[in-house]
Amino acid sequence: LERHKGHVTYEWVEALGWEKRAKTKEEIATKHENWYHFKHPDLMKHNPLGMVPTIVDGSQNVITESITAIEYVDEIVGGGDHAIMANEAHERANERVWAGVMAKTACSKYYGVLVRQTESEQLEAFGEIEASLEKFATMLPGEDDDGSKRKGSGAGPFFMGRDHPGLVDLTLFPWAWRFPVFETYRDERFKIDPTKSKGMLKYSNWLAAMCARDDVARTLPIWDEYLDHIGRYADGSARSKVANAVRDGREAHQYDDEKDDVKD
Repeated sequence: LERHKGHVTYEWVEALGWEKRAKTKEEIATKHENWYHFKHPDLMKHNPLGMVPTIVDGSQNVITESITAIEYVDEIVGGGDHAIMANEAHERANERVWAGVMAKTACSKYYGVLVRQTESEQLEAFGEIEASLEKFATMLPGEDDDGSKRKGSGAGPFFMGRDHPGLVDLTLFPWAWRFPVFETYRDERFKIDPTKSKGMLKYSNWLAAMCARDDVARTLPIWDEYLDHIGRYADGSARSKVANAVRDGREAHQYDDEKDDVKD
């Protein structure tokens, strides 16, 4: 929405918060005790599953799911000044595949590092994040560790050498911005190190290019407030569909709307 700010107007509603409830299990002893996601009544009205993002248009049509919402906004403005989706059909198809991969690997594993409380599981999840970022970096400009260079038509800093962020960039970025929380709630072994490989250097340059954009910066929360928020996941006290799924041994994207619900 911020990307196409000059082409679309919108009202943003803070739909999620936290509320403290009595413990359901006495063995749960964490700094935050039991905290559950509070969900705005308007969110539940339009999306009974209570998941974000949820877009409600002027005709009361409801659009959900992050990747779908990005595509929807780009489509209704005809790409605006700089389209998010690629020009060619085969390129758009490729972007959708890559966006899905990033969502299931780098993004979903974020909660594996935080919610799971055994060190071996945390390190395993972090290793998978690193592997995913290395794969993503092969599609960024510059030379890889094996001496090869990305094949593409552009020399921009974003996915496939584009001058402006596309679907894959926008899918990964919210989580890429969050990865440094590991250094606070875990330790230095969980730091994304740009000196580790050429791929990680390329990834770090990409992240810097994303953060330097005004339309991206306007969407970012205050870092200290986010750290406090995510602490409920890091110490295992958060009760949400995603947290419940990860505690159950599944991936964050494998939550079940009924099994992992937190209404009670």
